[in-house]
Amino acid sequence: MFIHQAHPGEARHHYSTFDEKLAEAQEYKELEQLPWPVLVDDLAGTMHLAYSRGMADPTFLIDAEGQVAFYGMWTHGPTLQRAIAELVDNGGRGHAGGLDRTPHLLASFVDGYRGPRRGGRRAVLEYDLGAGGAGTLSFLGNKAKRLLGPLALRSTPLPMQTRLALGLGSAAFLLLVVSVVAVVIG
Repeated sequence: MFIHQAHPGEARHHYSTFDEKLAEAQEYKELEQLPWPVLVDDLAGTMHLAYSRGMADPTFLIDAEGQVAFYGMWTHGPTLQRAIAELVDNGGRGHAGGLDRTPHLLASFVDGYRGPRRGGRRAVLEYDLGAGGAGTLSFLGNKAKRLLGPLALRSTPLPMQTRLALGLGSAAFLLLVVSVVAVVIG
């Protein structure tokens, strides 16, 4: 198996050399203003394949002894920042948040458009077609970032009661919209 760039398109092609991959990783680090070192895997994706458990966008936080202190199945900035703070508090050693299996879908849709957009229109279209409308949802989420960002990108999770209330409210709103559309059409 060969690990490719996440969202290639007309603006960003598949990596053909390690130097090209390294240069794009440095550009990404600067664009995203990441204050920590970033591991750049080889072209074959050796580290990704060894640790990723099949996930497309995992995050690994390595402690001072070279051990995995945190594994996030999907990269989520606020969760990663908490894990880094915990690792720093522990002197750079030990577990830092352990394992995060949460898909962080809302955060992905609100803040995830930049990746496919860097690849170009074809990358967004392929993301849309390959992931059931995710390109369109991330575009719309990005447009609604001012409204949804404080909810989706917060550094601490919402209490379960709040999440349930928001979910039920969203479902009720969707039912209302579908009902209104059905009345207007029918």
